[in-house]
Amino acid sequence: MKQPTFPNAAAEETKSEQNQTAPKQKSKKFPTAAELISHYQKQGGLEPAEASVKVIEDLQNALVRVASSSKNASSKSKLLADARKIDAISGRLAVVDAKLETKPGYVETFALGLASGAALNGISAVWPHVTRGIGQVWSAVKSGTDPSAAS
Repeated sequence: MKQPTFPNAAAEETKSEQNQTAPKQKSKKFPTAAELISHYQKQGGLEPAEASVKVIEDLQNALVRVASSSKNASSKSKLLADARKIDAISGRLAVVDAKLETKPGYVETFALGLASGAALNGISAVWPHVTRGIGQVWSAVKSGTDPSAAS
């Protein structure tokens, strides 16, 4: 270990050592999916399909760890916001589903159509009698209040 000649020289040496190790850290790249599968085939003696499943499980576990870590508070709030949106959409779909379940089916609709047709036929059969009665009441009131009929 070297003895620095000046107090600032120690800080400069530390910075230069960090700069020398920094490119080594940046050059580290993540393995590809094919490399991970071949790794599991060599290490665990797994078949390609089993190794693929193992790689997928590891990636899912890593995703869960990243999503649940306390370091990513902003991503947590984003996940909570997304969960609230999903809950709101689920609630709206439940309301729509409940409304659709209360609508009549084909049999009920056919029965309502028959009943309304019968009601219309009944009204059309009664309508002439109702209008004739209203006309008679109107003429009786008109003749009773007409001053020329009293003379």
